Amino acid sequence: MEIRQLRYFLAVAAERSFSAAARRIHIAQPALTRQIRALEESLGVQLLERQARGVTLTPAGEAFVQDAQKVLNSLDEAKSNALRTEKGMRGELRLGVTVMLLWVNELSVLLKEFRRRYPNVMLKLNTMLSGPQVVALQEGVIDLGILIFPPESADFGRLNIYSDHLVLVAPDDSPMVKNPPRFLADIKDYDFVWFDRENSPNYYDRLIGYFNQHGFVPNIVETGNDSVTMLSVVNSGVGCTIVPSSTISEPPEGLTVLELEDLKKLSLDLQLVWRKDAENPTLNHMITVAKELLSRQFVVAN
Repeated sequence: MEIRQLRYFLAVAAERSFSAAARRIHIAQPALTRQIRALEESLGVQLLERQARGVTLTPAGEAFVQDAQKVLNSLDEAKSNALRTEKGMRGELRLGVTVMLLWVNELSVLLKEFRRRYPNVMLKLNTMLSGPQVVALQEGVIDLGILIFPPESADFGRLNIYSDHLVLVAPDDSPMVKNPPRFLADIKDYDFVWFDRENSPNYYDRLIGYFNQHGFVPNIVETGNDSVTMLSVVNSGVGCTIVPSSTISEPPEGLTVLELEDLKKLSLDLQLVWRKDAENPTLNHMITVAKELLSRQFVVAN
C-alpha cells in the first residue's frame, strides 16, 4: 500500500466516479483504476462497487475512508511539524541562568516576547552559576547562557541585554550602616562573605582584581554558592557581602543596601552567550527577538 493510493482512493470516494476523480487529480483514468485495484489487493478487501454510472463504497470502503483520511492528516501534520522544527518554530531551547537574574525585568520581557512569537517552542530554564554555564555551552548541554562576565573567547557570540552594578549589603546593626563607607578601601577591616572561585572563575577573578585595584583585599570568613546563600549568611550576622543590585532590589528584613562610589563605576553587563558554531534555528530566533527589543529600547543596549 502506497500513500498515493490512499489519495487516489479518497478522490474516487469523494467523486463517486473514476473519470471525475482522474480529472481532479490529473491522472489518466486507466492508471487510476490500476492503482485502486492494487490497493484493494494489498488490503485483501473490495473497497468499491463498480457500476455503469459510477461507483459506490462497500462497507469496507466506508470504514476505510475514515482511516485513510486520518493517515493522510497525520502525515501532513508530521511534515508540518518537521518543517516548523527545521525553521525553529517548534522544539525546545535550553537556557542557563542564575536564579536571582531570572527576576531582571529585561530578561522577563525577552522571555515573554519569545513565548508570544513562538508558542510551540519549549523554553527549558536551567538554573546554574556562570562557571557551569560556560562548561554547559561548550559541551552542548545548553543552547544559550545568560551570565555576567563570560570568558573572552572567539568561540562565543554575545549580546548585552542589561547593565547593572554592585552594591554592598550589611546587617542593619552593622557599624557601617551607622557610618556608611564611600569606597571599597573603607570596608577592608570588615569580615566578608563571598563565593568559591570554582563556581564562577571568570566572574570571581574580574571582581577580586577590581577590588584589589581599589585598595580592598577581602577578609573572606565564609562562602556561599550564590547570592541568595551569601545574603542569608550575612543576615545571620556574619560580615557583609557584595552582590549585583538587581538581585536585591527589595532588601530582606534585617539587611541594608549601601552604595559605594567604586562599585558604581564597574558595569555588570548581563549577556546572552552562545556558541558561534551552533546550528539551531530556534536559538537564532531568540537572538533576533533580543536584538529587536534592544532596538525598541525594551532592554538596555550595550
